[in-house]
Amino acid sequence: MTVQRILIVSGTHGNEINPVWAVKQFNREENSLNHGIEYEYIIGNPAAYKKGCRYIDVDLNRSFKVSENSDPHKNSFYEINRANFLVDQFGIYGSKPCQIAIDLHTTTANMGTCIVLYGRRFKDFCLAALLQNKFGLPIYLHEKDKDQTGFLVEA
Repeated sequence: MTVQRILIVSGTHGNEINPVWAVKQFNREENSLNHGIEYEYIIGNPAAYKKGCRYIDVDLNRSFKVSENSDPHKNSFYEINRANFLVDQFGIYGSKPCQIAIDLHTTTANMGTCIVLYGRRFKDFCLAALLQNKFGLPIYLHEKDKDQTGFLVEA
């Protein structure tokens, strides 16, 4: 697979302002290192970011499950609709498909700058290894939360 488009998401949680600032710095013209790759930058949860709160109705990270997105009660939630928009726009079959999505976060946990992987896709391990080799970042494999890792499918 040749990577042509990478999605960089910041502000998935509206109270995490550092990733939004970092993306603005990366997105400046003088920082442009595209090597034939097109980057798409987006604030994941603009309504929560504007209000300075973590989310409006539910956690956006947990709003990408197909079972919840078809629930008539839950699809009135802002984040469920936003998740559907992001998939429709940037998912594999979206109008502007991206082969890789990188979601930037901050945390109050004492873990420093790191890479967190959800699931065990070979492609994700390769990308994490490249980043670790370049930047020396620790890699954490997060599998305890079945709500986030149980729906991942090998692509």
